[in-house]
Amino acid sequence: PHPNECSGSDLDGDLYFVCWDPDLIPRRRIQPMEYIGAKTMLLDHDVTIEEVQEYFVDYILNDRLGIIDNAHIVFADSEPRRAMSPECIELAQLHSIAVDSPKSGVLAEIPHYLRVMKYPDFMEKSDKRTYKSERVIGKLFREVKDLASLTSPVTPFTTSEVAKQCYDPDMEVDGFKDYISDAFYYKREYDRKMVSLMDYYGIETEAELLSGHILTKSKSFEKRREMEQINYSVMALRKEAKSWFNEGSESDSDTDIVNAKAKAKASAWYHVTYHPSYWGRCNVGMDGAHFLSFPWCVSDKLIQIKKDKASNIIA
Repeated sequence: PHPNECSGSDLDGDLYFVCWDPDLIPRRRIQPMEYIGAKTMLLDHDVTIEEVQEYFVDYILNDRLGIIDNAHIVFADSEPRRAMSPECIELAQLHSIAVDSPKSGVLAEIPHYLRVMKYPDFMEKSDKRTYKSERVIGKLFREVKDLASLTSPVTPFTTSEVAKQCYDPDMEVDGFKDYISDAFYYKREYDRKMVSLMDYYGIETEAELLSGHILTKSKSFEKRREMEQINYSVMALRKEAKSWFNEGSESDSDTDIVNAKAKAKASAWYHVTYHPSYWGRCNVGMDGAHFLSFPWCVSDKLIQIKKDKASNIIA
């Protein structure tokens, strides 16, 4: 079936895009490469722990997948026949061997004539010799790069100036100041745990951690396994934050009092996160930007505050 052709059929989370625009349909079809996997190494005895250790070290030292990937890009950009060039065809075969290497034990050997000395500018290999690519990717790369001046500073979204513009006074409710001290304490604790998670998983921004859309991945990053762990860690932190929020609420039996206190507490959590006077104070001593997700652990309370204010205006 076609979905198998799109994603490889191994159900490991590959994404594919479907579009019926005829302009995007390739004008010619290329016969797929016939790949016969390398013959698996067979032993005449049970595998020993020493052999496992030796194989693991050999694989780490001889992993050539990234080198093959880069070489294929270079030849596809520089050769007249592009991806159909003999060099790219041979590299594609080597790539398949390298992908299967952890299972087969057969290493992909790259011949000298397939090693590259220069890279197209769009690969951004600043430590290597480069050339100006005249292909579509090179032209698009330079057009996009020219949009942002190299001398213009990049202003982060989370700045004190943004805070002054975005703070919503509607989120202030009666009694919220009574909870500012506790809110500030828990905000610092929450931010500290956020920094720990980001450091542990090698994630650079709060947005990447919470959304699961990791822009910069380490070489050892395994999407499915790592994302499951990240999502679990984020959910655990949010659950812990909710437990902080609910502390003491069970002592009141009056529902109206409980709701009023919950809104005031949520308002305080919002205040210490978004008010300009608290901008950057919660992450003093931590290397990181000002985090915004803390009050949204109790998003239902914030939404209710906003709804109540809107209802009062209409009334």
